[in-house]
Amino acid sequence: MSVATPAKSTVQRTPLYRKRRANPLRVVLVGPSQVPSWIATLFELARDHGDVDLQALVADIPADPSPRRLPLDLRLFLWVERALLRTYLRLCRRSLEGPLSPVSLPMQCRVDSTFPEPTADPHAIRSQLEAMQVDLVLLYGPRAWAGILADSTEYGCWVLDGDLTDPVHAGAALVAPILAREIATPLVLELNSPESEGNAVPEVLATSWGATRAVSFNQHRDLAMVKLPSLLLRAFRQLPETPARRVANLQVGPSASNCGFGAGMRAVLIAAKLALQSRSRRIAVNQPWFVLLPEPGEAMDLKAPSLGACRYLLAPQPDYWADPFLMEHSGQLLLFVEQYVDACKRGVIVCIRLDADGTATKLGVALDEPFHLSYPQIFRWQDAWYMTVESCDANRVSLYRAEDFPLRWVHESDLIHGRVCVDPTLEYHDGRWYLFANVSESGGNPSDELFLFVADALHGPYLPHPANPVSVDVRNARPAGRLFRRDGCLFRPAQCCAPEYGSAVVFNEVLELSPDHYVERAVSRLAPYWSEQLDGCHTYNATGNQEVLDAHGQPPSMAMRIRVTESDQV
Repeated sequence: MSVATPAKSTVQRTPLYRKRRANPLRVVLVGPSQVPSWIATLFELARDHGDVDLQALVADIPADPSPRRLPLDLRLFLWVERALLRTYLRLCRRSLEGPLSPVSLPMQCRVDSTFPEPTADPHAIRSQLEAMQVDLVLLYGPRAWAGILADSTEYGCWVLDGDLTDPVHAGAALVAPILAREIATPLVLELNSPESEGNAVPEVLATSWGATRAVSFNQHRDLAMVKLPSLLLRAFRQLPETPARRVANLQVGPSASNCGFGAGMRAVLIAAKLALQSRSRRIAVNQPWFVLLPEPGEAMDLKAPSLGACRYLLAPQPDYWADPFLMEHSGQLLLFVEQYVDACKRGVIVCIRLDADGTATKLGVALDEPFHLSYPQIFRWQDAWYMTVESCDANRVSLYRAEDFPLRWVHESDLIHGRVCVDPTLEYHDGRWYLFANVSESGGNPSDELFLFVADALHGPYLPHPANPVSVDVRNARPAGRLFRRDGCLFRPAQCCAPEYGSAVVFNEVLELSPDHYVERAVSRLAPYWSEQLDGCHTYNATGNQEVLDAHGQPPSMAMRIRVTESDQV
């Protein structure tokens, strides 16, 4: 066992994107000093974004444009649910905070105005923008100003629609997946020209899919719209080098007016039904994770994956075992797995030997840190054993090397700095190292978006892949085990985290993996349909003719439990 915490580093956090522009895009937000919280986050993210120079010019203008028209019953539903949520939180002595909550822009974000007080004269503001040589204006204010301000820029003026800013009615389009009982919801950032509104198809700037949270629209919306800052920064990066000046509305699509009258009542009924089922859902969530071992033999058919006869390993209660990785060493089959220790509310990495007589021996704790550990990827490189783990609580991805395999490990280096990364997965391909990891860029669900990093050497430095993020879908983004080859093809197992975390494993065939391109396609989905006692599985690995999978729920009655004994001897 090793408890090796590296010394504090002054290294800046790893960038998520490669710089595309020779000169940063100069963007100025024109609006009041009070803005929705997600706009303040936008300024924070832009500070270390090499392609964007973002500033704010405070003006004396109304705080918020009106949102698009919604059916009356839908507007009533949004208002009533928010009022109920506010009352509940007040009773719990908590405040209703989220990406739409008003905050004051920090002073360091603001441009020094040429006027002693914020002005309400758009022509005066245009003159100052011209002097600043602004590329693009974001307007949080009256649409009538947009045409005036656009004349001072290269790319024009984007008006923040009330659908992005109104604390009650914003993001109403996100109710549509709830009504359709979809497990995932797209957050679509659109640009729509006012003169063509209703007649032309809006331009899609960026999209990210997250899990649908139907029990509360406000929670559902907040989890989606917290990603607005990262989506808008991606939209800035994709602007063409040749400017095209225009005035357009920035909004969430598609229009919520497509829901029609009756949408509010249907949403109420769905939320009420889910609320009545809340107790059974809490019981399901508290079920343990455990390890399944299919009987050795022919590998799973990736076109139609399923499980037959299995054995299982169950940790001593109330702990659990999850994220299993298998490997062979000196004729022994070793299983490295996260053991969540309930007593200290965090995970450690343990090593279990699978014995030939059908039993198993827990050799001990391989890695323990003051923070949560999981997802132990073990591999051999240049006559040494290495391990990466998920250590998102420490805001890094670390590399460990075995001093005495399999139980003594020392910290070698950090591959990713200053980032909340989950389930980091290394792959050596065509002479380069590729690191896959899900990253929560602006505070959203870390299961939603997959980023890729490239290095010429194992220890790095790891640079962001130009295709980042390479997956923006909660249904197949998050890694679910090491990449593997089958019949000459490379596959990346991924988690489906909708409607809940770890619902299924999706097998993606990697069609292209290079320093400049990444392409994959989903081939199949392995869900725990083989037992009514299971409701999830989220990690798949294999070595030789032995496969391993974790599952959530109660072990199937037809599966045989493997007896695990403790040992201090390797």
